[in-house]
Amino acid sequence: MHTLHRHEQWHPGEAEMHRLLGVPPQDNPTIPGLPSAYALWMTRSPLLALGTVDRDDRIWTTVLGGRAGVVRPLAEGVLGLSSAAHLGPRGDGDGPGWTGLDPVLEALFSGTTDGRAVDHAGGKLVAGLAIDLEERTRVKLAGRVFRGVVLPDGAEGEGAAGDRSEGDRPEPSGTRPADPARVDVQLALAVEETLGNCPKYLNSKAVRTHEASPRLISDTLPLPQAAVDLVGRSDIFFLSSRHRDDGGGESMDTNNRGGAPGFVRVFSNDTDEGVVLVYPEYSGNRLFQTLGNLRTDPAVGITFPDFETGDVLYLSGRAEVLIGADASAVLPHSRVAVKVTVETARFVSDGLPFRGRPLAPSPYNPPVRRLAREARGADGRSGAAEGAGGPEAIATATLVRSSRITPTVYRHTFRLSPDALSPRAAERFARLAPWRAGQHVTLDFSRHLDRGWSHMRDHDPTSLNDDYIRSFTISGAPPEPRPARGGEDSASGDSAGGDRAGALDGVELDVTVRTHGPVTRFLARRDPGPALTVPVLELGGDEGLRASDQDLVVVAGGVGITPLMAQVGQGAGPGRRLPVLWSLRADDLPLAVDLLERAGQAELDVTLFVTGTLEASAQDDLETLARLGAVVHMRRIRKDDVVGAGATGHARYGVCAGPGLRRSLLEWLDGEQVSLVSFDY
Repeated sequence: MHTLHRHEQWHPGEAEMHRLLGVPPQDNPTIPGLPSAYALWMTRSPLLALGTVDRDDRIWTTVLGGRAGVVRPLAEGVLGLSSAAHLGPRGDGDGPGWTGLDPVLEALFSGTTDGRAVDHAGGKLVAGLAIDLEERTRVKLAGRVFRGVVLPDGAEGEGAAGDRSEGDRPEPSGTRPADPARVDVQLALAVEETLGNCPKYLNSKAVRTHEASPRLISDTLPLPQAAVDLVGRSDIFFLSSRHRDDGGGESMDTNNRGGAPGFVRVFSNDTDEGVVLVYPEYSGNRLFQTLGNLRTDPAVGITFPDFETGDVLYLSGRAEVLIGADASAVLPHSRVAVKVTVETARFVSDGLPFRGRPLAPSPYNPPVRRLAREARGADGRSGAAEGAGGPEAIATATLVRSSRITPTVYRHTFRLSPDALSPRAAERFARLAPWRAGQHVTLDFSRHLDRGWSHMRDHDPTSLNDDYIRSFTISGAPPEPRPARGGEDSASGDSAGGDRAGALDGVELDVTVRTHGPVTRFLARRDPGPALTVPVLELGGDEGLRASDQDLVVVAGGVGITPLMAQVGQGAGPGRRLPVLWSLRADDLPLAVDLLERAGQAELDVTLFVTGTLEASAQDDLETLARLGAVVHMRRIRKDDVVGAGATGHARYGVCAGPGLRRSLLEWLDGEQVSLVSFDY
């Protein structure tokens, strides 16, 4: 937040973010001081995230409270904060003040002391976020702490903590001996600015108090596995940042980031690459106060609270804001991402004075985005071209045919051609080689579907962060190799004159997809023709499985069969029919008919496990499948169907299935050779 510098609307970092992301001119809505309406609301807020700077100039963030009234107004523009804590006097030689495992409280209670009181001459810079997760409401605040008091557990205090009734005291978890470090802390905070924030990406939780018993697990890097696991399952974290101007002024900002569990990715956690986290910046209010701070000062403090166990991970480090191609190269489908290099950490068990019970996820949460290196290996390479603003087209694809195979599964055929408006794209297209069976194509439908930015969109919340870029496994067989028109060297871009369109000019490719989501629904209702031409961003990826490999057994679920479709007609090897165990819904039987009619009995040995109710019309499909040599079971697939399905003692399994069936198969096939076909493009 930035009203501490009232001679300008936005500081240079915020203004740069607005320019880079094309934000139209707007006023800064941050409010000077503490409006009475915000002060009243804060008395009902159970949590306060608080950020400050320690004596080593590191930024930290903590989360305090657990009950309504963690902050209360003491006077006009002044809040009193009260919370349970664990602090003890500093040892000899460590200077005056108090020490503990919470780095923010440790920083705020360091310095000049008068018994149990700590005074900050001129005020200690802080920022906070009062938040009610059950109601999905939050208000940012920033200002300075002038005085703090440490009281023995249960003592009467100078202000808010002394007002607490016995009914407000946290419930102890079990019978514990008296803890001499257990104290109550009070802080007087002069509020200089406030700003209400929207409920997007806040996952609702019911919060209650808890008597913590903190214990340091680790304060070294790399992070222990338990801390990595906490990051991996977190659906919220809190972060603090700061801005310093040339005139010596400074301000801080504390806010949260939320999403589906796992939205923060661990880029690395080792001694070679260090501890690095990456998270996407979802569509927000476009003020960019946190990112603006990080553009001018990369210092950041982050905390991951575990609402179930009370464990907490405190991190301090440096952040890099990634925009456009830099963001999508690290975290695909992201226009903006933040890469955090952790410099110091504290992982504390049972360190939070509260617990939280999940109620409902935010309807605005996008699907979790995986790192490029997770999807394509540690080097993160792909066949996509990157431009200054993100992925660039390598071709165009025009929808030429669509056919409905089942009530929800369609096959769409696209014709490839070079982008006539981009010489660079045309050159890249000329160098493209035919795809291999099992690879995917990435298409950009944003020109047809993107409605632009809006702050809230309750009628269609997931659309706010949808880039409408989709990757589909190519279900059609690769084309026969042919020289590019213009000579055999033109595939390398070396032809002199002539037509350099490339070997894939005019080639058609099929994708077989289930109608689910805005892009596939759009394709299902659109008529083929030149009006539906989209950029091709990538053609490639892993091949997944090879039907010709000896001793392979394919286990598929639903439309997960698509990697095999592209290999129909290529044979499973001399004298061998490829065993295929395929679980699918009753209304998808026509998809099985489609595959077997294209393959023939000599190529595939298919066993179907069909769930759901068969309609009368399905009888014809069952008769056709029997004629084509398929065995049909009207039940779910079981362990004994899979184990031993291949050659005794040396079968290999290729699994093309969704998460549920995949988990079961990995459990059943423990100790076997299993290859997973990933759809996490």
